[in-house]
Amino acid sequence: MKRIVAILALCSALAASVAASAAECNRACLKKRLDTYLAGVSSHKPESAGLWIGFRQTENSVAVPEGQGLWKSMTGLGSIQRQYFDPSLGQAGYFGTVQLGDEEAVVALRLKVKLNQVTEAEWFISRKSDPGLTGEPGKTPFNIDTLRATLPAMRVVAKSERLQRDALQAVVNSYFDGITSHNSYLVKGHPGCTRYENGFPTFNTPMTPAMDLGNNGKTDCRTQADFGVAIVSIRDFFVIDEEAQAVMVSAVFRREAKNPKLRNHFTELFHVDHGKIRDIHAAFYYAPENRPVPNWPPYDGLFPLPAAYR
Repeated sequence: MKRIVAILALCSALAASVAASAAECNRACLKKRLDTYLAGVSSHKPESAGLWIGFRQTENSVAVPEGQGLWKSMTGLGSIQRQYFDPSLGQAGYFGTVQLGDEEAVVALRLKVKLNQVTEAEWFISRKSDPGLTGEPGKTPFNIDTLRATLPAMRVVAKSERLQRDALQAVVNSYFDGITSHNSYLVKGHPGCTRYENGFPTFNTPMTPAMDLGNNGKTDCRTQADFGVAIVSIRDFFVIDEEAQAVMVSAVFRREAKNPKLRNHFTELFHVDHGKIRDIHAAFYYAPENRPVPNWPPYDGLFPLPAAYR
């Protein structure tokens, strides 16, 4: 009996230890880990990046060994640098640009920290020369100059004005509901809310009076066009930053049957004010048909659909 009690006590202590470990990296800790990791990538020194022995990194869903990919090509951070933190998940997010030699790319990053070590890095990288929606080179939406002029907010929202995690996630999910249902009225967004794809604005174009949502005949982040998305799948809310009222979520746009357009794998950064979306900034790429996305556990639905349905 004493032995059973001792075993139960040990199990309880271990569970408490694991829970404490998950929560031990606060905002300051996550920022330090993120800064150290980014410095290690920029200097091409994985050994100085604070990596766990089982560290794993993907770049546009392709697994990359230490010392290759961005470890070789990234020469520094770019002109746009935004950081967000989620201590409850032990994850940090970076949205902005990086230097690849003379080229500046738009990126988003999910960084996972456990026991004060970086265990996972998931990069979304967009270059001006990337393929567009139909695979044609150099046709991806891209505008760094506009992104510089419309920077994502870095802020601390008053506690009295903050939504909790589940509410922030629900607001963001309303946007995806609007896309898949082709119903703009589902989207919890402010009139005139903005959306940028790799810095390229996807709003403020003329729209029919029947679809106007009180925005003077101009599109905004709520007014969803029908662009052939059957479902927004594999949603990963990897940073819900309650302090900044910002959400970083990655997902995949899967196309409707017989739609030849490529899948879109993306991270979107949402800022929420008073319960509604204020702006969205996306970093994304169009995934080749033979690429599994996002290539992270649990690996459900990763692989391309048949040519008739992707």
